[in-house]
Amino acid sequence: MLQPKLNIFASKPPQSQDEVIEGLLAAFDDLPGQLQICARYIIDHPHEVGLQSMRTLSANAEVQPNSYVRLARHLGFEGYDAMRERFRDFVRSGSGSSPDRVRWLQEMDKKGGSNAIFGSMAEACLENTEKMFEQQSIDDLTRAVEWMIKARRVFVLGLGLAYPLAYNFWYVARMGFDHFVLTPRHGSLPLDDIIRMDENDCLLAMTFQPYRRDTLDAVRQAKKVGAKVIGVTDSNAAALCREADLGLISPTHTPQFFHSNSAVTALLETLCALLVVRGGDQANQSVEAFHAARWEANIYDET
Repeated sequence: MLQPKLNIFASKPPQSQDEVIEGLLAAFDDLPGQLQICARYIIDHPHEVGLQSMRTLSANAEVQPNSYVRLARHLGFEGYDAMRERFRDFVRSGSGSSPDRVRWLQEMDKKGGSNAIFGSMAEACLENTEKMFEQQSIDDLTRAVEWMIKARRVFVLGLGLAYPLAYNFWYVARMGFDHFVLTPRHGSLPLDDIIRMDENDCLLAMTFQPYRRDTLDAVRQAKKVGAKVIGVTDSNAAALCREADLGLISPTHTPQFFHSNSAVTALLETLCALLVVRGGDQANQSVEAFHAARWEANIYDET
């Protein structure tokens, strides 16, 4: 049973959808496991709350329906329906799927086998990418780019499945800028580089469910010395997003056992594009010189 003292809205419950989400983020670490799952689902899918029944939400989040009632009361509401009213005015953004795409995916599903898998993966990749762009804040992207351009050094951190994402971002960014550093380096730990950071540096860290503890440790160390931290992850409720100075979110949902990185890749490619544009003539000249040197070295096959 949750204790009343945990209710951060002592006088009255949240008055809007934004206040509900703000309250859930503020109380997230103090919530029991089942309520954290409910909170994470609401934070990541606010449009579903006003449209779906409590039973449907519970099934989607894989929790007992009563968990949503307990969460609503924790926020100061009399019950789930009262909390749901705060989401009634939320309107789905974006144009949704085109009729042709819907018919194509349905046909793939009917055929079954490899066709069904192909169609379900296509749907997941397309929906993740659409959602990432729809929900992305241009102001946050601009701020992240400004921090990276102005920083003395930008350390790019990704471990496990996030490593190739971090590597690709660093590989492209370094064409225009020479102050980007990939970490960890071969044979070292993330902290080997992070301990040398200070308030003039910036850390771009990424981790996705299941979240890497060593990535979060590196983030906390960077924060301790005053460095700017940009987190790339899959949920506003993720510890990385809550501990970073700025969080960039990309869904990674997939019907298969592994996460989909297609939308994350699109997000990182967008950051690279903005970096080169905001970097001005110097960044453009660096990119041109990089490619010119490769052509002169006869690296590319023109046949």
